[in-house]
Amino acid sequence: MDMRWDDLRYLLSVARQGSLAGAARELRVDATTVGRRLTALEKALGTRLVLRGSRTLGLTEDAEAVVARAREMEDSLRSLHDAVSAEARVEGTVRIAATEHLAQALFAAHLGVLHARHPGLNVELLVGTELVDLQRGDADMALRLVPPRGDALVVRKVGEIAFAMYASRGYLRRHGAPRPGDFKGHTVLVYRTGLTSGEESEELKRVTAGGRRLLQSNSTSALREAAAAGLGVALLPCLTGGRDVRLTRVGAEVLAKRPLWLTFHKDLQRSLRVRATAEWVAEVCRREKAGLSGAESRGR
Repeated sequence: MDMRWDDLRYLLSVARQGSLAGAARELRVDATTVGRRLTALEKALGTRLVLRGSRTLGLTEDAEAVVARAREMEDSLRSLHDAVSAEARVEGTVRIAATEHLAQALFAAHLGVLHARHPGLNVELLVGTELVDLQRGDADMALRLVPPRGDALVVRKVGEIAFAMYASRGYLRRHGAPRPGDFKGHTVLVYRTGLTSGEESEELKRVTAGGRRLLQSNSTSALREAAAAGLGVALLPCLTGGRDVRLTRVGAEVLAKRPLWLTFHKDLQRSLRVRATAEWVAEVCRREKAGLSGAESRGR
């Protein structure tokens, strides 16, 4: 079967317009060309499609079936064209996977900049501590402390995030400030086992030796609110603890620093919407470098 999509376009136009002349006007060709292309299509399909009258054209039953399928093809091509055009205009949805803390402290606060730059871009934040499968397409990109693994992934370091101990002023008035290695008489609020590396976990145990672990959680917000309520001394990202006016850093020591990794699939490297979003993420991390590193003095 030697059938061409262009010939189907002529049939669709005849179905819409009801005549060779009408199809010719729509397609900006002469009526003879329309007739010739219909004949070619009939020959390719081996069936009669058009009932030719003096002024109008009628479609056979076979033609109605062909037109229905051709319309589906036309809709698919239109959708494909729209999708490609959206990419060229930096439009569409970008799904970013991040932890609760990074989504709140970094992305939510700076989304206005991205929207002003690319009004047609929509961001979908997938919040959680579980690693998403970027190779399976669970998200377009991820910002994590631990980079996802895979040969098909692009991995970029976009910054570092520091952690320190924080407590409320009320707690410190009641209990005093603990010293590193001597947390006797203090309660400790920390991330649950598995969210810190072996080395950092050992350092945390050393620093908070003698303290009672009142709360362990995978939620930065839960640890921050518990600390603000005066329940104990919390391990928090400096970007969060240092900007909460209810909290004070306990000592000047930064307990740990972790790299921030931005990851996306290699197949998305040429996607303008993904590239624009990746540039924005890197820019946000540069802007927030002082807060991320613990160099800011807010919340003291």
